[in-house]
Amino acid sequence: MTSSDAPCSAVREREAKGKRSLMEAAAHLAAKNGCAQSMSLRELAREAGLTHNAFYRHYDTLEDLIDQLVAEFVEELRTGISEARNRASNPAAITAEVLGWLLDFALSHRDVFVVATRERYGPRSETRNAFEQAMRKLEDDTLRDLRELHLLPELDDDRLRVGMRLLAEHSLRLCLLHICAPEQKGRRLQEAKQAFDIVIAGMRAAHGPALAAPVARRPRNQRGRLSAPGRQT
Repeated sequence: MTSSDAPCSAVREREAKGKRSLMEAAAHLAAKNGCAQSMSLRELAREAGLTHNAFYRHYDTLEDLIDQLVAEFVEELRTGISEARNRASNPAAITAEVLGWLLDFALSHRDVFVVATRERYGPRSETRNAFEQAMRKLEDDTLRDLRELHLLPELDDDRLRVGMRLLAEHSLRLCLLHICAPEQKGRRLQEAKQAFDIVIAGMRAAHGPALAAPVARRPRNQRGRLSAPGRQT
């Protein structure tokens, strides 16, 4: 690095630190106040330890900040889960490896997880749409990875995605429970394994005969009434 590069590097580092401070402050305030859109820019800048005008050096609007917060959270989540699956020594160890990583990630990203859950089940908003899109991407990732490991029955994608959605929703619930009681991590891992086994077993059962044997209809007499069993009129 030349002497002329040093000031530029310092500016970039300061800008990156400012952005990070704003995103962490936004997540904290949204988790505390109950809505990502309810905070004021002045309140946000104060929480981040910056001046009010400093916000506009990093973002044009609050929506831009929230969009980046969601995008970075989702990308880190997808990458981490995929890498955890790849680390599993065998298919039977996947649930423990993935959920173990996910629970630790939730604990270290407590505010964003709380906001994500609240937004997903709250009124329709751009933030809710972003988190719902993220969940669909996670479902697609899970479907792709488990299919490559030959852990899924030969069902169409729509039916398999129902199972992936159930697993994703249950995993999110376990993360929230873990945030409240991290000392019960072992119990959460057991619950995750049970849920995985039940969902997979249900999908395998759905792969069997889809329709029951048709029920024989009793004949009717000339007046349209049902005849007694064994009697024809």
